[in-house]
Order: sequence, then C-alpha cells, then structure tokens
Amino acid sequence: MTDFSYDDFMQLSEHELVPHLNDFSVLFAQQFSREKLNHLCKVADAARYIRRTSAGADFLAGLLKHYSVLNFFVQPSSRTFLSFCTAESMLGMRRLSVRDINISSIAKGESLSDSIHTFISYVDLVVMRHPDDYSGVDAFWTTLKSHRRLTLKGEKCPIPIISGGSGKKQHPTQSLLDIYTLERAFKDMGGIDGKTIMLVGDLKRGRTVRSLSYMMKEYKDVSLIFCAPEEYQMEKDILNFLDDNGIPYKFANSIDEAVAEADAVYMTRIQDEWDSEKKTDGSHTAAKEDFIFTMENLKQMKEHAALLHPLPKRDEIEKEIDYCDDERVYYWRQERNGMWMRVALIAWLFKVDEEILNYKLHNRL
Repeated sequence: MTDFSYDDFMQLSEHELVPHLNDFSVLFAQQFSREKLNHLCKVADAARYIRRTSAGADFLAGLLKHYSVLNFFVQPSSRTFLSFCTAESMLGMRRLSVRDINISSIAKGESLSDSIHTFISYVDLVVMRHPDDYSGVDAFWTTLKSHRRLTLKGEKCPIPIISGGSGKKQHPTQSLLDIYTLERAFKDMGGIDGKTIMLVGDLKRGRTVRSLSYMMKEYKDVSLIFCAPEEYQMEKDILNFLDDNGIPYKFANSIDEAVAEADAVYMTRIQDEWDSEKKTDGSHTAAKEDFIFTMENLKQMKEHAALLHPLPKRDEIEKEIDYCDDERVYYWRQERNGMWMRVALIAWLFKVDEEILNYKLHNRL
C-alpha cells in the first residue's frame, strides 16, 4: 500500500502521513473531517441508547465477537485503558493486554516493528499508548507491510492501529471524546460552532490540548484562549497551524483574566513526567495560583459554559468543585463519554457503524 522505505516513511510529517492512513488506523487528530466527527458523535449517541436494553446490549456484543484486540499500554493509564477495554467488551471483542514494556520482548532488544508484527499475528486490532511521538507511525508502517489483512465489507484492510496517546504530540481519541462532550454540552446552542474555548495549564506538553486544537479547524467561528505560564505555553507548531487556517487565538496570563468570556474551560495538569529531572519523593510540580480553577472562577463562568479536564487532575481544580452539583462541571461526564466515543470509533474502523445507526432507527430508540 506504500512504496516508502521504513526510514523515508518515518521522516514524513503528520500532514504528509494523514492521506496514507486512509481510515485504516487512528493516529492523528488531523485525519478527521467535520463529516466524520459528526458521524462518530451520532454513532456514539446511538450506542449509548441501544445498550439501555438487554436486547440492545446483546446486539452490540454480537457485532465484533469474532475479533480480538490487544491493548498495548506501556505508559501509565487508567481512563484511556479502561474505557477502551469497556468499549471493546461492549462490542464483544476478545481482549488481551500488555502493560509493562519490561515484561515484553522489547526489554530484550526487540524493535517496536517486530513486536507489532508479532502482535498482529494474534489479534485484529492494536490499541497502543507509548512514550515515543512516532510510535503509532512505526506500528502503522508495519501493518501496511504485513501480509495479514482483514476483509471488512469486501475490502482488504491492514490490521488497525489506534493511538491511545503518543509521546507529547497527539492523543486523537481524547480529542474525539472532547468534541463529543462539547457537542453534547452545546446541543441546544448550535454545537461547537461560534464558541470560545480556553485551554489552561501545561499546553506545551499536553497532547490532549494539542489534538483538540487541530480539530478546531473543522468548526466555524471558533476562537481559542491559551492560558498558561510562559514556560508551559502552547508551542509554535500549533500556533502556526491555527494561523494557516485562520483560527483566532489569544493568550491570557491567568484564569481570572479570561474565564468570563469562555464558553468552555479545558483544564490540564502539569505534565512533569516529561521533566528531565524527575522527583524521586513522589511529589509533583504544583500548579501556579493564577492557573488554579476556583469556586470564584465557577461563579464567573457563563451560565451555559462547560468545565472540562482530560484527567487525571491534581491541584489545578479546587476540590470543592468536584462535589458542588453544578451542571457546568463536565469532566466526570466527559470521562464516561470517552467510552461511548471509543465504541463508535472501533465500530467505524470495523465498518459496523451503520448497523448501529440502523438498529437505533428501526427500534425507534
């Protein structure tokens, strides 16, 4: 499917790689058009309604029961790992996992490519979280060159790879569930179009906010506010992308400065796991006072606004907000939305998404 050598393929930019993905794998936020995003949100909604009945749950669990998946997570993960496992279970897939690189053959010196080649001998999908930015590209190239293929709706397809987070650059499935959450939050207000979104915290190393920024290209009249200490401010590659696509943005030096104009506030923690000198006493870098979301900030938010966080969180949101019973606090619902979006995503990759939509339609759910 590609004439590139391994070395040449690994040198391609994300922009150059997107056409090669061809809906076979999910590695980058940039590969999703507005049409695909709308479709996946619709499938996620359908799946959550279908599973409310025993018959609906049985229908979903029968869709992919003859397929198996490996969750290859060699970075810490709770939500992404569990939501993928649950989504796969809902679709009936048989599940395997590798969660420690030190008990895999990579610890013996095996290349990632050889490991992936081994994995796809046994399973029909690999979901992976890895510390290297281009690990997903490496895996995808391997599946393209492998002789093993799936036949999906009469089409021969390489074994799909889904990135569950890759280095500091991309977390496409998180941005998909963020889009789904924002669309649900603003369903009575025209969706994401025309909204102002403030991104707060470690924007430099936060792969969730980077991927979400890429997806803003697909929405009309959206503006962004980057609220971060100077050392954690958004990097130039994202700013250049926004400039090239005419997406307005500005910077804020504190949450207080801009929270009242935001339709959504997306908080993130300090990503100190990437620090060259890591703390050995179990402590973490504290959020600066101007970038901690407080009860007073909640009072300043618009009545329809949404407070999001990809989780895990530490001290960047006041603890009282977790239990304040304010409908604008979305991050626990955001977490659950991830499970439904991943059901939709896997169904789409395996070409059973239309079956989910048709079941909902025919059963008038």
